[in-house]
Amino acid sequence: MRNKEIEMSTITPELKTFMNDLWGAEGDFINTPLGRGRIESVRTKAGIDLEVMVRIANTGGIALFCGTELFNG
Repeated sequence: MRNKEIEMSTITPELKTFMNDLWGAEGDFINTPLGRGRIESVRTKAGIDLEVMVRIANTGGIALFCGTELFNG
C-alpha cells in the first residue's frame, strides 16, 4: 500500500493535465527522445501512467513510451 501512496503523491497538476491531454491525442504529433512522431495509440498502464505507441517521423519505425517519460522528456 505504501508504494501507491508515494505514487499518488507525485501527481502534479501539470502531469495530470499532460496525461489527460495525452489520453485523447491519438493521431497528434509529439516530440519524443527519438525525435518527432505521430501518436498511433494510447492505452492505460499500471498506476497513473499511460503507454504511448509513436511512429517516428522519417524512419517509419514505431517506439513505445511511457507517458511520464514523454512528460519529463
